[in-house]
Parts: sequence; structure tokens; C-alpha cells
Amino acid sequence: MHKTVLSTVDVARLFNVTETTVKRWADEGTLKCQKTPGGHRKFQIRNVIAFAEEQKFEPIGALTLPGQEGTESAAQVAILKRDFAVLVRQFVEKALSPDRTDLYIFFSYLYEHRIALWEIYDLVLKPGMQEIGDKWARGEIGVNQEHRASYETLDALAKLQNEILVKPPTDDSVLFACLGDELHEIGLRCAAYLFEAEGWQTHYLGARTPLDAILSAARELQPTVVAVSITHARKDSDLTGQLRRIADAVKAMNSKVIVGGTGVPADLHGCAWHHGVVQSSRELLTFIEERATERRIRRAESL
Repeated sequence: MHKTVLSTVDVARLFNVTETTVKRWADEGTLKCQKTPGGHRKFQIRNVIAFAEEQKFEPIGALTLPGQEGTESAAQVAILKRDFAVLVRQFVEKALSPDRTDLYIFFSYLYEHRIALWEIYDLVLKPGMQEIGDKWARGEIGVNQEHRASYETLDALAKLQNEILVKPPTDDSVLFACLGDELHEIGLRCAAYLFEAEGWQTHYLGARTPLDAILSAARELQPTVVAVSITHARKDSDLTGQLRRIADAVKAMNSKVIVGGTGVPADLHGCAWHHGVVQSSRELLTFIEERATERRIRRAESL
């Protein structure tokens, strides 16, 4: 079973300090902890991440990945070297593993070592899922394995979100949907979790959402942003028109629309009526950061 809290020894190993130093951080209140009835200090992963961000500490040691023996495991070395090619290969192996806990343990291990959410999504998950798709196309795995990898990835991401350090809530909200017959929602889930971690309120409609349902939800919820995912290219000549209708609807609410995914029509790029075509979680995070800057400016001007 993967532990969701770290011991004093774990934290000391992670930052390459003594246990005495970790205990001092805890006793000073710098690093939040809980004490067991026996007096042992335990640290939630999200609190360790918050502490590291506040103190600008980067892990220079590595925890033992559950299920792996030896301090020089490939995962530990890859973490310290930030060798994402190795981490992608390990993701593929674990996504195709029959052990349902492997993938969640792996994602959590990355997050414990301050691999940012956007890095997990863009540099590990995205190329890993591409490789799994290529394996299926080459006949190396069956469709059952490809589907199982997708759904167990979604399950692992949901479990990981329970450990994520979430920023203070904002007044912003975002509505997520896959337009029309779009079935693939891993990218959309990643986007939703990223916004949620940044303090946004999220409304998730998911895969295969009809245009009218998106418009109806937007009118009801009045979100700051409507995010639409299109993973696979479609021959639907009216796709751009449907996106235009969403953009026109949210404009009347003084909201914004962003579109993401590898299936975004080529003729959408450069159009002035939407507020961005994004192809990565890092681009989404930039959008969120720009929104946060706008809020700070408005608050300063109102004083």
C-alpha cells in the first residue's frame, strides 16, 4: 500500500538533511505535521510540497519507490537527473501493468519529488499515452490493453489529485467539455485538475458533450472560461462553426473560451474570436498565471 504521509526519515532523505533538522522544522511550525499517539511526526505530502515551495527547496535525495529495491533504482536516478525519457518508459510499463495500484504510486512518487503537475501531464503522461497508442497501432498490444491503460490512468490521476497542494480559492470558474463525439478525455481531466490546483472552481461535463448541452451549461453556470477539448481530427466541416457559437455565447457573458487538443482544426489558429488554442498544460498554466496577474492589478487599482 502506498503511504500518503511521509515520516521524519522520509523527509530527511528527500532534502538530504538530518532527522533533527526535520524535527526542528516541525516543532517551529515551519513544516506542518501530525503526531501519532506514540509521538511520531507524520507529514502529509501536500504540506511537504508547500514547505518546499515556500523555502525554495528542491529535493536532492530520493525516496524508495514502493515495490523497487535498491537506492540506485532507475526511477530514483531519473528523478534526480530529471530524465523524462526514462520516466516516460516507466509510465508506459506501469500503465500496461495488471497491478491497478502501480500507476497511482508512480504519479505520487513523482509529485513527492516536486515534479510539477504540468510536467507530469506534458512530459510523462502525454508522450507515454502516445507511445501506448503507437504500440496498439503496431499490433504490439490489444485494444483491451489500450483501453485499460486509459481508464486506469484516469483513475490514478483522480487519486493523485487528493494529494495535490491546492492554492487559495479564487472567484474564477471554468467549464470543461469534450465537444460532440469526442471520447478521449484524459487531456481534459488534466486541464481540470490543473485549474483546480490553482484555486479555480471547476465544472466538468466530460466526453461526448453535445453543443447545446455546453451552451446550456454555460448560460446556467456563467463561468469565467469555457475549455473545450478536441483530441482527434474530425471531418465535420461544421466543427469550427460550433466552436464559433460557443465563443459568441460566452462573449455575451463577458467570459472567455479556450480550445485545446491535437484535433483542433487548422483554420482555428489565428482566429480573433477565441482566446487561445493551447496544446499543453504549460500553456494552460501560463493562461492561469496571466489571469492571476490581472486580478492583482484590479485589486491594486481599487485601493
